[in-house]
Amino acid sequence: MLSTQRPEQKSTVVVRLASADDIAHVEAIHKVVNRAYRSEGGWTTEAHLVTEERITVDELKEALLDKINPILLAFDSETHEPLGTIQLEPAEHYPDFGGYKKEGYVSTHTEPVPKDQQVFLGLFSVDPAQQSRGIGRKLVEAALAHARTEMKRTQCVVYVLYMRAELIKWYNKLGFVDYGEKVNFPDSTRIVQEDTHFAVLRLPL
Repeated sequence: MLSTQRPEQKSTVVVRLASADDIAHVEAIHKVVNRAYRSEGGWTTEAHLVTEERITVDELKEALLDKINPILLAFDSETHEPLGTIQLEPAEHYPDFGGYKKEGYVSTHTEPVPKDQQVFLGLFSVDPAQQSRGIGRKLVEAALAHARTEMKRTQCVVYVLYMRAELIKWYNKLGFVDYGEKVNFPDSTRIVQEDTHFAVLRLPL
């Protein structure tokens, strides 16, 4: 006898641009971000190295409404719970971390792309309990598409802590290239490990 029971429908991950309506969920989003930045092996770039929370609730409220540096959010299609975040930051408005260094690295790479055509990926977080669902890839792919089509950017840049070899490799699989550029952590008072710097990865859009 054939079963008449419907097959179980699995929830999917939905990625969309943040809106003012998301302020109602700011507490839940805030928890995801800060859990991710405290999770060893997470997709973030500062886990276990900063001495305070990644972002406050008030700062996150402002960020969700920021039209210059838009945030994309990942949600569970069934529970509507927030799963992750990613922010697109136009390079011309990005804090100046100082000049890039190429220590012990020979490269023919030069930077021909003007600042107003570059965009940085920031506030990248994935709920540590949900990291087997491809959320990180979906967030990055959606962010790249938005940067290319809506922001008219031609290059994406991401800073990754130099010791996060597995994360650098993950970005490499998405097409990002490490040309040997390095940049110092912007605020040494917030870190718990000395000589902390970023590797600079680039991807043409």
